Amino acid sequence: MTSERPVNVFVARDGNAFMRDIATWIAEASCQLGRRAKVIDNRLPTADGSINLVVAPHEFYVLRADSDFAVRAASRHSVPICTEQPGTPWFNLAVDFCSESPLVVDINAAGYDEFKRRGKAAARLRLGGVPSMRWTSEPRDRDVDVLFLGGNTARRAQILASIAPLLWNRRAEIRTFTFSRPLSGEEPGVVFGAEKYELLSRSKLLVNLHRSEESGGYFEWARMVETMANGCVVLTEPSVDHDPLVDGEHFVSSMSGGLGDTLIDLLQDHDRRAELASQAQHAVLDTFPLSASLGPLLDRVDAIQALPARTGHGRLSSRRTAKPIERGHAQPLLGEFRPHASRRKEVFDLLMAEMRHRRDIDATRCLVRHGIDGHTEVIDTPAWADARPEVSVVVTLFDYADLVAECIESVIATTGTAIEIVIVDDHSTDLGRAVIQGLLESHPSVPLRLVASDVNRGLPASRNLAFAHTRADKMMVMDADNAVYPTCLRRLADALDEDQGASFAYATLETFGDEQGLASAQGWFVPWLCDANYIDAQAMIRRSAFERHDGYRVDDAIHGWEDWDLWLRFAVAGEYGVHVPQMLGRYRTQTSSMISITNLVADELRQGLVDRYPSLPWPERKVAPS
Repeated sequence: MTSERPVNVFVARDGNAFMRDIATWIAEASCQLGRRAKVIDNRLPTADGSINLVVAPHEFYVLRADSDFAVRAASRHSVPICTEQPGTPWFNLAVDFCSESPLVVDINAAGYDEFKRRGKAAARLRLGGVPSMRWTSEPRDRDVDVLFLGGNTARRAQILASIAPLLWNRRAEIRTFTFSRPLSGEEPGVVFGAEKYELLSRSKLLVNLHRSEESGGYFEWARMVETMANGCVVLTEPSVDHDPLVDGEHFVSSMSGGLGDTLIDLLQDHDRRAELASQAQHAVLDTFPLSASLGPLLDRVDAIQALPARTGHGRLSSRRTAKPIERGHAQPLLGEFRPHASRRKEVFDLLMAEMRHRRDIDATRCLVRHGIDGHTEVIDTPAWADARPEVSVVVTLFDYADLVAECIESVIATTGTAIEIVIVDDHSTDLGRAVIQGLLESHPSVPLRLVASDVNRGLPASRNLAFAHTRADKMMVMDADNAVYPTCLRRLADALDEDQGASFAYATLETFGDEQGLASAQGWFVPWLCDANYIDAQAMIRRSAFERHDGYRVDDAIHGWEDWDLWLRFAVAGEYGVHVPQMLGRYRTQTSSMISITNLVADELRQGLVDRYPSLPWPERKVAPS
């Protein structure tokens, strides 16, 4: 009998672990339908009498080293389960792997429509729940107020940053990742399978944001179903293709501009959340489970007695297509275009020479006036002498008279931990020093120390000087134009207390100013760190770790990248940072910042780091000819 045909669900062994979750759901639903089913990741499909389903063919075939002949033979004996949206490189890649398949299945309506438009025999597999998705049937405390799980795109980051002022005093977990490689599950903050279900079962509200304006606002079925199965309420931007689930009954949608207000309303209305959660959970697990949509699909495949290749017009084809299978992006990826390299290097060298010359002049004036070339004046508030801080906050200042008060006031507003603040004025040419002196006078009960330098030392040397004046075992780094929310230092200190092996802790930052978005938004992962420095200097460092590595390196060869160099030294030593996935700090973006000078010679400086730390997993980097 056809109903006895077993189901093999193929998925890439080294691919995105999220695809393995989908494969596991399909195998489980097949078993619910009375079929034998298993997930396979170590071979290609064969004509063995089974129903062969290939989840995410754009990954499964690309990440293997099989010949075009073997891939075409496998596709003739299998049905692909496509997961990507039309118009993306991944969808275009999947199309070529589906050319020989007798039937193409897509989990999205847009993908199904596109395959039909191309003349392929296609079917839609609407995802639903399976029993294993539900972490527990028992009521439990939901200690996470707001959860976000998704790739870090510019659009998502901008919207998340806009609601940061609403979340700093709540328990929020903003878990993002980058797209530089498939997600295996070893990356920090990324959860799959049971670990993901457990997190969803502890969360009150999941915020879903579309990847980009061009994504079409499609309903992310996989994420929505597993969230609803665990009684977590979905708050999403308006989406298409969510039938038979109903907006306002099974989930709540809101335009991005009103997302914050809707989020707060839901968090404050327990009864409304409970009603939404119950209705959605019943819908995906009982009324519209995955088995309900998978059953007819398996019956349709059963009806295909043989699995020959078909042309786009539905006629059987015995010939092999001569065109090679495309195994990469639709267009080749070019290296970064950085023209006029020699001129940029010349400008950088001139700027560095000018900076050194000014510092030499400062040192000479110091020597004449004070008898030493590095004179500093130290001024304390009355509260400084007897303070016993848990956290020392260091702030370096150079020409930010208009912004530094906002930074210091944000630190003073800290709750839940004893602090001291050390400010090093790096010989500002504006009124920055006077502003700090005014803050000391207006906050006599706060342990504040001003270290006023009469010579410009540069950012890394100023930070090292500030650290030398601190007394706590935990030291928080701040730039004068940035800020923290009141709960930031307590949360970071707790993270270090909970993970005694971590050398430092950092939180996600809301970026504002010239650009809105997120910074320091991913957990510690050395391959990501070698791609680019995604961890800002605004972090809490253990004194022992800082002293073990002799502080920040004072070197023009890493100008602007002193924090990256420190993180890389930690990585080489096998040390690490712990990430608090909540927007607890604020990072001001300015086109005139120091990093814009660094970018003049970014390739050369980066190569210097590669040469200095060759044991790290640096990726190959292509640079287009200048």
